[in-house]
Amino acid sequence: MNNKMKISDFFVQLQQIDFANILMLISPSIIYFTAKKPIESNYKLRKDFKIGGVKTASLPVEVIRKFDDINEEEILKKQFGELIMNFANTVKENIPEINLAIFLNNLNTLGTFIKSFGVSNRIFNRSTAGQYDPKKNAIELSKDTYNLTINHELFHASTTIIDKSTGMIYCGFQQISNKNTQIGKGLNEGYTQYLSEKYFGNNNSLITAYVYEKRIAETLEMIVGKEQMQLFYFNANLSGLVEYLKKYAPEEEIYKFINTLDFSNEHMDDKYLIPSSKEIIKNGFEFINSFLLKTALRKNIIDNTAAQLSTEDVLKSLIPILTLIPETVKSKNNSFQISGDKQIKDAFTSVMSEYELSDDRKTISK
Repeated sequence: MNNKMKISDFFVQLQQIDFANILMLISPSIIYFTAKKPIESNYKLRKDFKIGGVKTASLPVEVIRKFDDINEEEILKKQFGELIMNFANTVKENIPEINLAIFLNNLNTLGTFIKSFGVSNRIFNRSTAGQYDPKKNAIELSKDTYNLTINHELFHASTTIIDKSTGMIYCGFQQISNKNTQIGKGLNEGYTQYLSEKYFGNNNSLITAYVYEKRIAETLEMIVGKEQMQLFYFNANLSGLVEYLKKYAPEEEIYKFINTLDFSNEHMDDKYLIPSSKEIIKNGFEFINSFLLKTALRKNIIDNTAAQLSTEDVLKSLIPILTLIPETVKSKNNSFQISGDKQIKDAFTSVMSEYELSDDRKTISK
């Protein structure tokens, strides 16, 4: 009896194997072995990471276009063409044209594709439903949720430049080097989702996406100001944001804030976290809150033209900020309780120590 299998028969049997189902069955084991390693080493790398003098990039003057240069007829022929034009018309009505140069340069050549994320999501414990590929200038969307994710991905397309000489990708508040070292992903995703929901509503947004990062980005916008924040974001100018914040916070703390938000974005959904890893993530959340509180307090003091300020009024200036920063953070797999009143008191005390106070501690002298 001949036990040898013909190559053609082998390929027939290979095609009949349900690889997606097999991967779904073994993915818990894969997740366990990739996630059980403590995250302390990654945290040490990330908390100290800083792109020296975060750079900026800009489009050559000769390629900057106006809305009149949009080829609407060709765009409508694309997959999701009507949704893309709806996005273009909405940002035209709400965003100054000076902030849309990157978008206008990417729009006509933008690619659009349907992609299945199911298998990779199960293996890597993700919930990806869409993504923007800067190198291809293309958005890839799930066929089931494309209407909820397309605006988020189009905002990424609106804010991305690639420096061809270095390979550096500038995307909103995120920078990715050609060695795949990156900074600013957490803030960038949060602000992108915030704008998606703000301009297109909850019915046209995946409101379960980047819930924590969105609140942090919205809080930062409240401190920086909408006009200034959007100017930095739409021009892919993380450097400008850092320089702006340096008036109100030490540079080291600004980078730590950005990197800690990146770290939280990467690990808050991790499965099988050991207690020390959970504590690191919780401490990161507390630092982010503290940074926002201190920066808001200093901005209120520094930007106020009065020679003397009431400490009570300064404390009251935090009320809008306190409505946004979270006391509890819940992710898909974990929940973290962040200290409340004590954190506010510590931030206030720390900032007040930087200024001269009256004997009764009711007045700040500048």
